[in-house]
Amino acid sequence: MMGLELKILFKRYRVPLGVLVFIVVIGVVVGYWWMDERRRVKGLLVQGEALLAKREYGRALERLDKYLVERPGDGRARLLAVRAARQARDFRQAQDYLGQCAANHGDAEWIAVEEKLLAVAQGDDRPVPELRERSKGDDALALVILEVLVQRDLDTYQLSAALDGFTRYLAQKPDDLHALLGRGFVWERYLSFADAAENYRQAVAAHPDSERARLKLAETLLIVGTPQEALTHFVWLADRMPEVPPVRLGLARCQRRLGEPDKARQILDGLLVEFPNHGETLWERGELDLEQGKAGQAEPFLRKAAQARPFDRRVQYSMYRCLLQLGREEEAGKFDKRVKQLESDLARLAEIRNGVKTDPNNAALRAEGGLLFLRHGEREEGVRWLQLALKLDPNCETAQRALIAEASRAKN
Repeated sequence: MMGLELKILFKRYRVPLGVLVFIVVIGVVVGYWWMDERRRVKGLLVQGEALLAKREYGRALERLDKYLVERPGDGRARLLAVRAARQARDFRQAQDYLGQCAANHGDAEWIAVEEKLLAVAQGDDRPVPELRERSKGDDALALVILEVLVQRDLDTYQLSAALDGFTRYLAQKPDDLHALLGRGFVWERYLSFADAAENYRQAVAAHPDSERARLKLAETLLIVGTPQEALTHFVWLADRMPEVPPVRLGLARCQRRLGEPDKARQILDGLLVEFPNHGETLWERGELDLEQGKAGQAEPFLRKAAQARPFDRRVQYSMYRCLLQLGREEEAGKFDKRVKQLESDLARLAEIRNGVKTDPNNAALRAEGGLLFLRHGEREEGVRWLQLALKLDPNCETAQRALIAEASRAKN
């Protein structure tokens, strides 16, 4: 058909054949370029959505920004960009995009919800009750709300609310990796490791290539499973990431528990060549010697571990046992005193955590918890609890003094 039209054009207008060929070639090239350009632009949107689903918010925002330069009228893409910017904590960009959505008469409910989510992300809790009610739906908007509320609940140690949020999220997306790992994390905070392991098993079943899910499962199985089951997963990890320290340490722990001390020792000694001051590895190496009745060989490992992890009750207790076996009761007594102090602090911290679950707005509890976290070397958690105490009660002197002191320590 095309050939016939060219012949008619050639006869009627006496257009030179070379010119006709040139026009056709240009048309084909332009057509291919246009189609390729459309694919390229659409690809930016597809990539942005995929990265958003993987929670790589910064990269998602980059792709969506580029897409919107080419397609500024796409309201749905602009709302996706709002979400990516908010989650990336680029609040100014999120607000700019939200304003453009409103100016272009975008989806009114989505815009209204995003305004509230942006406020919550910046520390304004007033929209939370309304958002909690809207999150009870079974649509995509409810999932977006749950992502923000669950993170807020984790940050403010409202574990029961976070657990409920993860559970409702998984009711809609049962194979979501982030939600499965998140719910497992909450169960760990409750010290319910069997429930955590079940979530991690589900994560591995749904995402068998996820190294993160498999490592969480393997480490949890060392607590509530069998060393043989844990070893299966650590071997899988070692085939793919053989140099990663937590994987190697996990392998050593499995071998020790399976009655293979020589294999465990070889792995641990190799790790200590590369990481001579790693507290967990030093402790495991000392425990290996200690359980074989070699307290003298265990002591230098455990002493270094105790220095590296001064707030770890397990390590301090191992040092106490080691010194008792060596007949050095006086020095052992100092470690025993340290262990008892740590146990007392941990017991009080457990009480505070339980208190916060039922009374999340108690500033005094938050401040006391912050001080305990700081005393145990958990600076980030301690500062967060103290800041929350001040948010709940701007006149909380305990939190004020502690934050001033911590800021001074950080400068020095």
